[in-house]
Amino acid sequence: MQIRENLKKGTVEMVLLHLLQERAMYGYELLQEMKKRSNEKFVLKDGSMYPIMYRMIDKGLVTDEQVLVGRRRTRVYYHITDAGKAYLEEIKAEYFFITEGISNILNHQEESSCESPNKNENNI
Repeated sequence: MQIRENLKKGTVEMVLLHLLQERAMYGYELLQEMKKRSNEKFVLKDGSMYPIMYRMIDKGLVTDEQVLVGRRRTRVYYHITDAGKAYLEEIKAEYFFITEGISNILNHQEESSCESPNKNENNI
């Protein structure tokens, strides 16, 4: 499980920004969308998501807005900024570049040769 958590840490900002690119969402909604779209393979605890959201707000990638729902309850909706959209494109490009490289490494197979290299029959 630790391996899975470490892999998620490197991609969670990208996933959150991707979802927010579609529309503004509140925290629980973001968590549910992640869970649903990943077929429950990319699941975050809310305690893990909010510090990441606060960091992205501090970086100017996301804004937050409190909206009154009902008579007394408020929800915090998160919106991606133009800087967040640009950053998303940048990290997606890096993600695809790195995953292609990893895939190349994992799928690489040496060509086998029947003869040994540099075999010269004159040098006995």
